[in-house]
Amino acid sequence: MKTSNALRLLSVFTSAQWGMVTSRQAKGAGVDGVTLHRLERAGHLDRVRHGVYAATIATVTEAREEQAAWLMLNAAEPAWKRTSLDPDGGVISHESAARLHGLGELVNDRIVLTTPRRRTSRDPDVRLRVAGLLDDDVTTIDGLPVTTALRTVLDLMEQRVDGSHLATIIEEAVEANLLRLDVLTEHIGRYALRYGVRRPGDGEALLEHLLTGIGTSITQLAHRPAPPRQ
Repeated sequence: MKTSNALRLLSVFTSAQWGMVTSRQAKGAGVDGVTLHRLERAGHLDRVRHGVYAATIATVTEAREEQAAWLMLNAAEPAWKRTSLDPDGGVISHESAARLHGLGELVNDRIVLTTPRRRTSRDPDVRLRVAGLLDDDVTTIDGLPVTTALRTVLDLMEQRVDGSHLATIIEEAVEANLLRLDVLTEHIGRYALRYGVRRPGDGEALLEHLLTGIGTSITQLAHRPAPPRQ
């Protein structure tokens, strides 16, 4: 197959998937693995991760690794045909979601996605967690489904992330208008004992305890001026 023809076929995907295409999508379009490797050697494609290629002319975003991992969960299906709660895909979550929201400084040694059913991945850099997400649990960042700030905080509490890290994420999420304190306190009470608050079910006491650990309080955070519009 001529290079120009192959690139034209791949452009159907790369133009709508952050510049990327999976090897399964390419095969379905008539571009086989040998041709993909030839395009890579010729400098037309870069290998992002196993089974995912990107056009070398595409803009590299900070979310490229997460985008590629998400594409691979349902590798044959085009991104534009998937829903946020794709039953055969997943949603960026936990530490990875916090990073994409620009919250906190958690170690992101692996890309974390939540899937609706148990899945396995051969990629050692990808961690899959199983949970039933609702529409309200998911937002989009540059077209990529990501858990909301609220759901992300709850997921991190569930896996016992350090309280000071959590407090920083909460503080930054509130300041960025991604999270409301009153809504948060309604949801976190069940984690009170886990974080050393001897008032089971008291979300407000837990939040105050967490914020005290980083030198602030609910009152101080609630009354900070909103950030200026860019």
